[in-house]
Amino acid sequence: MLGKRPSIEAARQRLGGRISPDDAPPQGLAHGLVVGVAGGRNTIVPGVVVFASRSEVHVLLDGVRLRRVLPDHVRTYTGDVSLALSKIAGDAQLFARLAEGEAVRYAGDDGTLVQAKVVEKCRWGALVARDDGAVIAVGFRKLWPLSAGGEV
Repeated sequence: MLGKRPSIEAARQRLGGRISPDDAPPQGLAHGLVVGVAGGRNTIVPGVVVFASRSEVHVLLDGVRLRRVLPDHVRTYTGDVSLALSKIAGDAQLFARLAEGEAVRYAGDDGTLVQAKVVEKCRWGALVARDDGAVIAVGFRKLWPLSAGGEV
């Protein structure tokens, strides 16, 4: 027997929840900004802002680990930034510019690019609708705008 398909609400929660108009980032905390957050033993660890509001900042430390901190616990990071973290920053900046209703492409499970439209932006990705009507949860690192010429 096949398992139940995930609900839209479950998909939304997997992406951190919907972004509301009240979730504007505080001054100086743009999505994709490389910042420092407290690590162990009085160290500052670099990460990328992937969501920020007046009450919390979500900082991706690498491709997997996410830290949620208060806005006043984020510091300017002046150290060296790895290529991997720079790529995450670029992806976060690109995602921040996407709008609901915008045509996009995303990386399908088989690696092909699939055309869709952003239905709902969430903290760490978006719900997108394919031409066949299916709504898919896509993380921000696998989502790109579709240019007017049809190319990414």
